[in-house]
Amino acid sequence: MRMQVIIVIRFSYVAEGGFRLSRDGLDAARATLYAPDRLERRFRLFEALTLPSLLGQTDPDFTLAVLVGTDFPASARSRLAQLIAPLRDAHIVALPPYNNYRSTKDALQACTRPEATHILSLRLDDDDALGRDVVEAQKRIAPTVAAAGPADAPAVVCFNNGLFLELSEQGNRLYGVIEKLPLGIGMGMLAQVDARPTIFSTDHRQVHTRWNTYTEALTPRFIRTVHRDNDSGALVSGKRIDYDAAQIDTVLRRHFCHDQASLLALAP
Repeated sequence: MRMQVIIVIRFSYVAEGGFRLSRDGLDAARATLYAPDRLERRFRLFEALTLPSLLGQTDPDFTLAVLVGTDFPASARSRLAQLIAPLRDAHIVALPPYNNYRSTKDALQACTRPEATHILSLRLDDDDALGRDVVEAQKRIAPTVAAAGPADAPAVVCFNNGLFLELSEQGNRLYGVIEKLPLGIGMGMLAQVDARPTIFSTDHRQVHTRWNTYTEALTPRFIRTVHRDNDSGALVSGKRIDYDAAQIDTVLRRHFCHDQASLLALAP
């Protein structure tokens, strides 16, 4: 097995389906996604949360595919290219409006290395953060889960323990969660390179109904932001853990590339 890890981030991508914004039509979605103030908020979260978590991975051997629209503003694309340049293997993939599955599948194929026999496709949004060992853990766990099932069948690994960061004019809040349903942040699917399914083939809350799925609930491995621009509902589906400040400091120090003071100071 020659496995390639590809993390796909959809950065304000104008899609023809798969998002709540898509229901109002492409023109309305484009106007919302490309509004300067909204783009600035996305960049602010990407720079503060997502990018440090990618740069700080204990295993840096992964590919990043950042999916944008072909009409993504030129200045924003230039800024994005500069931000991801320090990563070992990062690409901007520009596509016209497609549905969520086709666009992410095309992004994966655009970055697949010729020598790869299997792709471990990972989900990540542009406003969330991975724990620093997510890539390492995925590479260790996914082949074991795959080997436990039918030959050549896709296998999914997800992480349900992490932090929610609520951004609000009344003050930001950080608290722990252990989700009872599969969570998309850092979720990965291991499949043969020519397989049809990817981690974007179905709703992340439903992957366990289609494929063998391993849920790791002991180690905090995500920070999810809750804010006014969320496309999907950001409600806790499982157990909420109200850590005190010292406990949050410990979780962040052990598992993430972020500090509490900076997260709580982020503008909503």
